[in-house]
Amino acid sequence: MSNQRVVNTVCAHNCGGRSPLACTVRDDRLVRVEPAAHPDPRYQGLCVRCLTLPQWVYAEDRIASPMRRTGPRGSGEFERVSWDEALDEIAERFTGLVDAHGAQSIAFSRTSGSSQLANYSRLAALIGGGGSANFFGGVDMAVHMGLNNVLGFKGMFGQAANEWTDRTRAKVYLVWGNNPAETSMTSMRFLLDARDAGARVVVIDPRYSATAMHASWWVAPRPGTDLALALGLLHVLIHEHLIDVGFTEKHTIAPLLVRDDTGRLLRASDLSAHGSSSEYLAMDASGTTTSPDAVRKPRLEGRFQVGSHQVSTAFTLLKGLVDKFPPDRVQAITGIAEDDVVELARLYAAGPSTIGFGYGVDRYLHAELLTRAGATMATLTGNIGRPGAGVGVQSHGIGTREVALGPGPQLPDWASTESIPNIEVGTRKLPVRALFCQGDWLNQRMADMQRARDYLTGLDFVVTVDHFWQTTADWSDIVLPASTFLEGTEPVRDVAVAGNSVMLRQTVIPPVGDSRPDSDIEKALAQRLGLGGYFEDSIQDIVRTLIDGAQDPAMSGITLDGLLATGGAAPLKVPQTPNVQYADLRFPTRTGRAEFYVEELAPLGEALPIYREDHEALPAHRTAQQYPLVLMQAHARQRAHSTFFNTRWTLEVWPEPLLEMNPEDAAARGLEDGDLAEAFNSRGHVVAKVAVSADYPPGTANLAEGWKQQQYVAGNVQAVTNGNINAAQTQLWGHANIPFYDTRVEVRPWQEGTQ
Repeated sequence: MSNQRVVNTVCAHNCGGRSPLACTVRDDRLVRVEPAAHPDPRYQGLCVRCLTLPQWVYAEDRIASPMRRTGPRGSGEFERVSWDEALDEIAERFTGLVDAHGAQSIAFSRTSGSSQLANYSRLAALIGGGGSANFFGGVDMAVHMGLNNVLGFKGMFGQAANEWTDRTRAKVYLVWGNNPAETSMTSMRFLLDARDAGARVVVIDPRYSATAMHASWWVAPRPGTDLALALGLLHVLIHEHLIDVGFTEKHTIAPLLVRDDTGRLLRASDLSAHGSSSEYLAMDASGTTTSPDAVRKPRLEGRFQVGSHQVSTAFTLLKGLVDKFPPDRVQAITGIAEDDVVELARLYAAGPSTIGFGYGVDRYLHAELLTRAGATMATLTGNIGRPGAGVGVQSHGIGTREVALGPGPQLPDWASTESIPNIEVGTRKLPVRALFCQGDWLNQRMADMQRARDYLTGLDFVVTVDHFWQTTADWSDIVLPASTFLEGTEPVRDVAVAGNSVMLRQTVIPPVGDSRPDSDIEKALAQRLGLGGYFEDSIQDIVRTLIDGAQDPAMSGITLDGLLATGGAAPLKVPQTPNVQYADLRFPTRTGRAEFYVEELAPLGEALPIYREDHEALPAHRTAQQYPLVLMQAHARQRAHSTFFNTRWTLEVWPEPLLEMNPEDAAARGLEDGDLAEAFNSRGHVVAKVAVSADYPPGTANLAEGWKQQQYVAGNVQAVTNGNINAAQTQLWGHANIPFYDTRVEVRPWQEGTQ
C-alpha cells in the first residue's frame, strides 16, 4: 500500500500571488497540487502554473549531479563529478582568488524568486573577511524608484497600492502597464469584482491584452509614450481645477518654495546664518515665509523675491511643465484622441480612483518618470490613503502590510557586500574575477547578451547553481543541482507574510535526485571556507526566531508550533478591512509630504517628471528608420518570468517562442503565420516562428520573455535588447533599470542554414 499524505506550503514564484498549496505526496513523490485553505477565504485559489508543479519538479532537464566543464565556455561540454569534488574545487578557487586579489574578486548574483534564507547572501557577506561583490538589480525596479521618489522610500519593491480586496471600493481603477489576467491570475478576480460592482476599469496598454478585453475602457498609447499621457492628464486636472487644493496644500510639496538659481528648495539657512538647513519654507497670503506646516493658507502659485533669492512654488514649476502638454500635443505623441485624454482625466478626478502600475511600463529608459507623474496625479487629487484610492505597483503582492518579523541570522559588523548593478557589467572595469550565479543570470538579468557573454568568457571562474540546465549553465565551470522550493532536508524552509496572513513554506518532498537545498550548499561551502561557525543554526531554527521572536503586534500569539499545528497558515492580528497604503497620510520623505519635485535631480533637469525623447522606442529615435519595429517582451501566462519554461502541459499550449506581429507589418515583409523570421539590430538577432496578431499595433512586435537559449531556432531575444544606463536612476539609487522594452528591430524571413 502506498504511503500518501498532503503537505501544505506556499508558492515561492515571482508572480507574487503567494498562494497556499495543498500538495499530495505518494511514496515521497509529488503527484498533485491543489489550493490549500487560506486564513482569508477570499484569497484561496491558485493559478494554472502551480497545477503543473509535479511536472516541473520532475522535468527531464533537471540537473542530475554536480558537473565540471571540459570544453570551452558555451560549448556545453561537461563531466559528472561528486559533491565533494565540486565543493572542494569552488572553495579552493575562491580562496586562491581572495588571497591574490581580495574578497571583491568574487561576485554573487541571485534570482528574484529566491528565499531570503537560502540566497547565499550570508556567505557573500562573510567571504574573505570583508565581503564579496553583489551583482544586483536591473529588473522591475524603475516603477518603484519613481514611486519612492515621490512617496518616500519603502524598499525597492515596497511601493504597492492598496490591498487587492480594496479594489471593489474604487469607482475608477487604472490598470497601467499590467496584465493580471495572465501574469498575476490570482489577483484578477478582485479586478473583475470591482468592475461588477460598478467601477470603471481602464486598461492602459499598447497591446490588446487578456485584461483589456475585460475592461470598461482600453487606452492604447504608443510604446514608450505613457509619460506624455500622464502629463496630459495632469494638464487637464490642473487647468480644469479638478485637483483637491486643500489636500495639495497640506500633504504635497506644492507650496514649498524653490530657488530659481539652484533648483534647490528654499531653506531657513538660505535667509539667515542661524536658520536651519532642514527647515523648508512656504509663503502665506501676507507674503511672510515660514514653515509650510505653520501656514494656514499657503500661496500655491507664484514667483517671488525672498531676500536675495528669486523663488517659485513647486506647484508653479509643475504647472509650467504640464502647460506644455495640452491634449492636442498628447494626441500627437501618444496617438490617443484629445477628447479621450480629457475624459480620462475627468473620470480619474471623480474618484475614488486607484492607479495600479505593472511592470509593462517599467522597461523603458526613463520609466521612473512615469510613476513619479502617476503619484503626482494621485496626491494632487487626494486619491491616496483612503478606501478605493491609491497608487502603486499591483503586479506583485497583495497590498502586503508592513509587518516586522524577529531577527534573522546575525553577522559581524565587518560583513558586507559591494553592490554592482547588473546593467553596468561589461561596461566598466570591475575587480570581479569569479561569479557565483544562482539561477539563469545570463538569460534573465542581462540585456545585450553578447556583451554579457564576452564578460563571462573573460572571468577566471564561473559557478552556477540551478534546478535545470539553462543558458548560464553552459557558460559555467562548475554547475550544481539545487532543490526546488518544494524539496528540503528540514521540515520548514521559510516564512512568508502576504496580505493579511502569515504562511509557512513547508518541505513537501525530499530532494530530487542528487540535488541539495541552497541552504545546505551554502552551509557546506561556508564550512570549507572556514566560516561554518556562522551557519550553526538550522533553517527551521531561524524560522522559529523570525516568527516567535517577532515583536510586531500583528504577530501577537503566532508561533511556529502553532502554525505547524494548524496547517501552516494563520491570519495576522490586523483589521479585516482591506489594507490602505498611506492611510495615515504620513509620507517617509524629508518634508513629510509627497514630493513630486526632486531637488537632487535639478542639475540633470529632472527635478520634475519631464518628458525625455531619447527612448529607443519613440518614432523620432535615430534608429527608427533602420529598425522600424519596437520589440516588447510581454510576460506569458504559462510562466513566471522563466519558471515553467519546460513543463509539458504548458508546452502543449505554447510549445516554442513566437514572434508576434501585426498583420500589416507581417504582410509588408512577406511573412505569414508559422514562417520563420529573424528579428535583428546592431546588437544581435533572434529567430522564431511568426504569429500574426492584431493584438499588437502596427510598428510593434513581441517575443514573450522567459524562453531559453535552446528553445530558439537561433539567437536569443536578450541578444537584441537595450542595455543603456539611466543617469538619474544611477545618481539617486546607485543603479539603473534595464530598458528591455526600449528596443528596436527589423524583421526579415529566415532561411534554414543562413547566418
